[in-house]
Formats: sequence, structure tokens, C-alpha cells
Amino acid sequence: MAAVLTLLFTTSLSRPKEMSADEQHEAGHNQTSADLKPGNDSAPGSAGNEPESESKQPAVQCGVLKLEQSSEKGIRQIPLYCITGKFFGEDVPNNIPHREFPVMKDISLPAEELTRWGAFFLNEGSSHGYLLLAPRNWEVATAETGMDGSVKIEMRDPANPRMHLTYLDVGACQGCAIGKIGSYFPNMQKWADEKGFMPEPLAFESRTELNGHLVRYTLNKENEPYRTTGMAYRQVEQNNTQFTMLELEAPEDKAEMTQAMLDFFAKHPSMFVY
Repeated sequence: MAAVLTLLFTTSLSRPKEMSADEQHEAGHNQTSADLKPGNDSAPGSAGNEPESESKQPAVQCGVLKLEQSSEKGIRQIPLYCITGKFFGEDVPNNIPHREFPVMKDISLPAEELTRWGAFFLNEGSSHGYLLLAPRNWEVATAETGMDGSVKIEMRDPANPRMHLTYLDVGACQGCAIGKIGSYFPNMQKWADEKGFMPEPLAFESRTELNGHLVRYTLNKENEPYRTTGMAYRQVEQNNTQFTMLELEAPEDKAEMTQAMLDFFAKHPSMFVY
């Protein structure tokens, strides 16, 4: 009986009944979108009748994000853009947060560069969502929440779509989280194997653990003019394992831009509570 129960539990983790955002994107069904803010039906970035390869998710300015930097006096601000996401479930939250966000502290953005940045927010409920920093001219290509709570956000430079970011939260899928942790974190492959989830082999140029929860990495892609860099976050508890990541692809001369986006992720790597 114990063996049967173990098999059932393992199967439920490796093949969860509730599909992830990635799986449902491929399936293309049961999707609903949060409503746009009234008066913004024709907001820039609306998908309209564009082909799938050129589709975008609407993101409309819905306020500002206030920043307090330790190196400068006073509070500065950047525009806040609210993303209209696709939700593969029954509950579809309003895309506009119900109250103003608190002042963000210790965000290192030089004052002379603030005009290039925007904060992008995907609302997931009455007091939480996902907050990313990106150039304000970037467009949202994908913003999806799966039935299992997994979230995938993709953004890109419209002038050069190859320059892009991908944010991933695997949600409630414990097997997914264990496998990803084994893939990205040094010395965690054996742990994932022992849990019954084989990590995906990845070719790293470098990996640096910043603390017990964060690792910064660069993937090894020979003869490529674009570099793939990212950060991964883990939280391992007895009955709750979490994994999120932010990965960017950009030319070498955009290293300062990608570092600013990764630094912001390091401060808010998982769900943002406001």
C-alpha cells in the first residue's frame, strides 16, 4: 500500500492535473483575459488581428512606481504599466491594482537614466502580482497564468525582437520546482535526483551563488553575438518548494541594461505583495 501511495504522489508531481502556463499556451484553450482599464481599448501593444508570431499583450500606463535610492536624496519615479494577461482558470483579476504601491527602496537606477525605464506589473489578485523592470519602450509578448498558478512573462524590444526577457514562476508544481532547482543551482542536482526528478542538463559559461536563494548565470553559446544571462530563485521548505527565474538575451554592449533588470529581480524574485 505504501508503494502505491508513493507512486501516486510522485506521478501527481511529475504530471500535475492542472496544466502549466506553457502547456496551456501550446494547447491554446480555456483562456480568459483581464479587462483593460476603461478608455484604453486601443492601447499600444494590443494584439488585435496580428498573426500569432507578432502578437502582443496590452500594457497600459496605470500609475507610477516611486523609487528611493540610497545614493540620492528624495524620491523619484518611473511609469507603471499594467499588463493585461491571459488566465487559464475561472478567476480573472482586474489588471489594475486596487491601491498605490509602496515606495521601492534601494533600487540602483541613475537619475539621468530614469527616462528609459518602466515598471511592468501583472496583477494576480487583490494584493499581489508580478513586477518587472524593463525599458519603457519594450512590449509584452506573453503574459500567462496557468491553472496550477505558474506564470510566464515574455517582453521584447520592438525594434529588435531578439533582445528579450523571459520571467518564469513554476507555481504549485513541486516536481517542476525540484527539477529546475537541480538544473540551475550548483550542488543541487543530486538532491533533485534523490527526489525523483531528473534536472535538465544546461551548458553554463558561469554560475555564481549570490546567497542561499539566488544564483546568477550565463549560458555557454559559442560564436553568438548575443549573451544569455539570468538569475534563478529558490525557496525550499518542508511542504513548499518554489522556483522563479528571469533570463535575458542581449548583445554584449547592453550589459549594464541587463544588469539593472537582474538587480531588480534579485530584490523581488517572486510574487510582489502590495
